[in-house]
Amino acid sequence: MSVFEHSQWKTGFPFSASRIRSGRPLQVSGVNAPVIPEAPERLPDVLSATPPIDSPVPAAMQPALREGHPIGRQHGMRILPMEAFVWGSRTQPPQPRTRPDHVLIWVTEGRAQFDLPRDRFCLRAGDLRHIPAGTAFAALPAKGARGHVVLISTRLGTQADPPLPDRIMAAHVGSHAAQLDATLRAIAVETPDSDPAMLACLLNLLSLRLRQLAPSKPHGAWESNLPDLPLIDRFQALARQRLGECPLVAELAAELGSSTLLLDQACLAAHGKRAVELVHDLRLECAARMLRETTQPVQRIAADLGYSSHAHFTRAFVSATGRRPEVFRAQSC
Repeated sequence: MSVFEHSQWKTGFPFSASRIRSGRPLQVSGVNAPVIPEAPERLPDVLSATPPIDSPVPAAMQPALREGHPIGRQHGMRILPMEAFVWGSRTQPPQPRTRPDHVLIWVTEGRAQFDLPRDRFCLRAGDLRHIPAGTAFAALPAKGARGHVVLISTRLGTQADPPLPDRIMAAHVGSHAAQLDATLRAIAVETPDSDPAMLACLLNLLSLRLRQLAPSKPHGAWESNLPDLPLIDRFQALARQRLGECPLVAELAAELGSSTLLLDQACLAAHGKRAVELVHDLRLECAARMLRETTQPVQRIAADLGYSSHAHFTRAFVSATGRRPEVFRAQSC
């Protein structure tokens, strides 16, 4: 049955502007689609000139359906095709903005750009992100991208048992794709008149699926705030080896058999800083040592440590020490 053939929706879509303006109440736990929508076989012609995602200019990544920019605040869940989900500022490319709901993004085909205030990622087929409510991020699907986006209101999210992740979760769906797809379809077929207890049960199942996707860890580690010291030690050692390559934190986490979420949790618990901030500190620490102990030109030090330019290195060093690298070297002799 088509979405628009539901008799109870003849007078307006559940969360449409006409229903809101008329003053008719919104359903508290409604899901606004009976099935997970299938992506169109052909994208609009307006995007036909979109460069591929491999373009070195991130702004070239265009959304498949820009008019699909979501979504009002609701009390339940919504499932959208990923190619219709664009989030962020109105600039090109969109800059991170906070959302009032939890967001689950699952890329099943193609690629999508996913930005945090200090990091940029390219999500590929099979990649999944869970973004807690109140997190600033931007999402921009590339031409030809496919996938699913689940929006969960904070009111409903607080009922999840086990709780939804309270930090950004990065995972690869892999062999769990069939189970996750079945869970999303079960959520999608629920109508606005469904029993709220059923919707809560399905939300619990979705939260369990997310736990299945999280990297393996000791029993009880999900709730623990204790730092994973061996992971931190291995992370710092690997980061020192790879400083000049400017690897993403997600890449370092993958090499360590972990995830960005778990790595950030361990770093915050041990040092009060996220993993990317510790990498920044390590780079500055190494720069200061090289300025004191070597005669290498400042430009060479900047290049060896992965800074994009001498100016970039100077700004970072002045911000951390209050002195230009040349002044720091002269005063350290």
